[in-house]
Amino acid sequence: MLDWLGSSLRAMAFSEEAHAIVLAAITVAIGSDRNRFVEVFQGHVLELSISKYGHEVLVKLIETLPPSLLGFVTDELASQAVTVAQHKHGCDVLGSLFTYCPWSLTSELATEIAGEADHLARNWQGKDVVKSLLEYGSPDCRSMIIRKLMPQLVRLSVDRAASHAVKQALEFADESEQLMMAQSLLQGSKTISTTDIACSRGGSSILQEINYLGLCHTEFQLRLIDAVARLANCRFGRRTITCFGLHSSPAV
Repeated sequence: MLDWLGSSLRAMAFSEEAHAIVLAAITVAIGSDRNRFVEVFQGHVLELSISKYGHEVLVKLIETLPPSLLGFVTDELASQAVTVAQHKHGCDVLGSLFTYCPWSLTSELATEIAGEADHLARNWQGKDVVKSLLEYGSPDCRSMIIRKLMPQLVRLSVDRAASHAVKQALEFADESEQLMMAQSLLQGSKTISTTDIACSRGGSSILQEINYLGLCHTEFQLRLIDAVARLANCRFGRRTITCFGLHSSPAV
């Protein structure tokens, strides 16, 4: 079939109607036919990554081909990872790479992403790439991301996009990092209090995760108990009241 499709494969990958044929061909390809896909798409990774239909073809290649054939993908994305991560289709490509490929193949891209994690977390597409890396990256990479998030952790926790990355960081951090993050949110910042966090959609979800992890439970109770009236008037604040048992004074 690949001989019949020939040089049309690349053009078909960008077509609404024809890209499904390319996806099917990738799925059933074996042996040397897989090398043919590398020959066809090499040099066009960035173009595929930002294409509505081409990115689906690239994701299928990542999911299907052995890692030994995917070096061209990571090579062509090198130095472009931060830009691609913020694209509505490119983020899926990077997420697939971090999910399906070995660390030896993706470590350089991961370092690019981790180095801009605080910026990417605030982007609706970028935050998904950060989340993928927190789950599938190396421990050192996860720690690098958390270090980038920490200086702005309070502000990121009330951001609609970034709060998802903060919650993911909490889930996959080691115990010392989890405690450090909880203590930072307990202190708040000059402009954002712990109560402000509790009243926001993302922040209340993060506080629920902190409570689930058993971090600083009594300290959060003491910090929030005087704000029960405000919390009770907010949908997300009411979640925090229930989560931390703030209906009555905390036991000290």
